[in-house]
Parts: sequence; structure tokens; C-alpha cells
Amino acid sequence: MPHATIIGAGIAGTATAIGLTRTGWHVTLHERTDHPETSGAALGIWPTALAALDELGVGDALRAVATPQAAGSIRRPDGAVLAALSAERATRRPGDHVHLVARRDLATLLAAALPPDAVRYGSRIAPAGPGLGGLDDHLDGGADVVVVADGVFSAHRTALLGRRYQARYTGQSGLRGRVAVTTHEVTETWGPGRRFGITPYLDGTTNWYASLDAPPGERAAGGDVAMLRELFAGWHDPIGQVLDVLTEDDVMRHDLYDVHPHLPTYIVSGGSGNAVLVGDAAHGMTPDLGRGACEALVDAATLARCLAPPAASGSGNALGSPSGSVAAGLARYDRLRRRPTQLLQTLARGVGRTAHARHLTGMRDLLLRVAR
Repeated sequence: MPHATIIGAGIAGTATAIGLTRTGWHVTLHERTDHPETSGAALGIWPTALAALDELGVGDALRAVATPQAAGSIRRPDGAVLAALSAERATRRPGDHVHLVARRDLATLLAAALPPDAVRYGSRIAPAGPGLGGLDDHLDGGADVVVVADGVFSAHRTALLGRRYQARYTGQSGLRGRVAVTTHEVTETWGPGRRFGITPYLDGTTNWYASLDAPPGERAAGGDVAMLRELFAGWHDPIGQVLDVLTEDDVMRHDLYDVHPHLPTYIVSGGSGNAVLVGDAAHGMTPDLGRGACEALVDAATLARCLAPPAASGSGNALGSPSGSVAAGLARYDRLRRRPTQLLQTLARGVGRTAHARHLTGMRDLLLRVAR
């Protein structure tokens, strides 16, 4: 039985563990924290990612806890519609709706699909030096592949490919949360140097997010809630209702980073073994397209398909397909995933800059209306 060692039990690592296990691999998943993920942030699961979850056997479990998204819009602070967001357009070809799910709910259902004791919590693996040799010093003996899934700040990416490919601050800080306010439409509102987004849940609560131009590490002296109320004062309803009920405990804040420049490869092979990067470790992107977690799920399903042992192709398993050697399977994964995800990285950063524009906003708004 082939063996994979996976570094990181976030969405990318856990989903990859599920996919490889379903195709006959033995997996060991190392997570440096001592508990499963409990973050309450919301994620939009696009149709391609839902198809990947179906391949991993957990698509129906996701549908049971998620909220299908209706149509929405991009607006100006006064409420004027700049562009429509059509759920039907996103659904027509892939065949399913965009779904909103709490990150902790997705993490819970993915963890439930793992084999018992697959995750070693509190297992921090620090790279000892450059290249694959640094991994060999710390990982289980005999692994056929090491899956690097330790996020946008991946130390193992740096060890494998060099310091040039570290995470880069985007110039924006993100805030988000969930409040007991009922809203009815998905909206994202663009203003100079900042924006505000709203997504309703079926249970009557609302996921909200905001982003603003800020130096890295900067925090509001009077607290995030007071800052948000000042920055978004007078913006259209229901932004005011959301801000009125916020408390400091409701707000999660993270500076926004992406991986830049684009990686020259998602795989590293040598005499001591094979390594592959998935999720944010490979293509960390800004949240402007809502695709980071989605692409991690597609990575997982694709990698499992590419590394499926030949025997799996006749087993009736949806993920099974002949892949040849591990090295050949990894090369196929790189061909399938690197260009599409790097295009999304570029598009996401471009959307973020466009949304936060301070100059020529009239021209931007006119182009959006024409595109609508």
C-alpha cells in the first residue's frame, strides 16, 4: 500500500487525506495545533468545488449544512447597483448552486470522513534545510510522497523552492464575522479604499466581511467596531443594521496575503523522494473571488485521481484511474492545476485592487454597468 505523509490538517490537507485514502493510500496527517479547526468564518463553495466534494464522498453532507446562494449584486455606497451576480450563470454548466458554509462546519464534515487516528495533533514538523532532505529528517520513513498543505505562510514551500516564493502582503486587511441579523441578498459594496460584503444564511443570520487599505499589522486604537462604524457610516442598508449589533467579540481580523511570484512548479522530486504542494501552500490567493478553499478542494480530488494506483481504476471508486508511477501522477497534477490556479491568483488580486480604487472610480463603475 502506498504511503503519503501530509503536513497540515486544514481544508487542503484533510481533503487530500480523504481522497488518497479512498484510492487505497495509507495516510499520516501531521497538524501542529492540538485540536481540529474551529474558525467560524464563512466560505462560498462554488460548483467545481462541490463536484470535488462529491468525488471525495462528502458532497451531500456539505449540502445538508450549507445555504444555497441566491442572486446578488455589486453596489456603490449609496446602494446603486453596479453589476448583478447571477446564481443561475454559475449553476448552468457545472450543475449545482454556490453554497455558503461556515468554515468550522466544512472542517467538521471533512474530519468525520477521515480514517480513525489519521491525524496526529500537536505534531509540528519544521524543515531543517533546503530541498527534500529537510523533509526526510523529520517525516515518517518510507513515505512515497509528502503533501505540503501548511498554508499561505508555508515554511516547507520556502525550504523546497526558496525564500523568493514567500507570502506577500497585499496592502489590505480583512475583517469578518456572523451576526444575528436577517438579510435577503448577497451584496458587495465598493468604496474608495474599502468595501463591505453581506451573505445571508438560511437560519436568519448573516455572514459579513469588510476589507480596507492598511499597513500590515495596523489595528484601530479604539477597537475594530468603532473603526468599522466610522468607515462605513451612511452606506446603504442593511450594512448599518449589521454594524449596529457588532461587538468586538464578533470580529475576526486578518491581514491579507497571497503567494507571489507564482511558483515555477507544484511538485519537487529527487533521489530522496517526492513532494507536492496543495491549497494555499501552492497558490495562496486573496479572498476577492471566494475561491481559495474551493481550489484546495479541487486540488485534493485531482491529486487523488492522479495518484490512484492502477488497481483502483477497476474498483468502481469514483476517484480511481490509472496514474502510472507516483512521479508521473505528480507531473499530471502539476499540469492540471498550476496554470488554472495561478490565473485565479492574478484575477483575485486584480479584483481586490479594482474594488478598492480611489481614482477613476467613475470610469470603473461605468464599465461595470456596461458589462452588466
